[in-house]
Amino acid sequence: MQSNLFDDLKSLKDKINQEEKNTKEKLIVEQKQEKEKKLHEQFEKFMQNSGVKKLH
Repeated sequence: MQSNLFDDLKSLKDKINQEEKNTKEKLIVEQKQEKEKKLHEQFEKFMQNSGVKKLH
């Protein structure tokens, strides 16, 4: 009886830890994409302000 309860708790803890890990990874990916987007926008503004024409 106690063994089953312990296994259930351990399983639940593992599941929660995995969900937290997935959430953190998703957040990191979203933050990275946001930074890349901002960097790209800053670069576009810089290119426009510097008078450089697009190469393509």
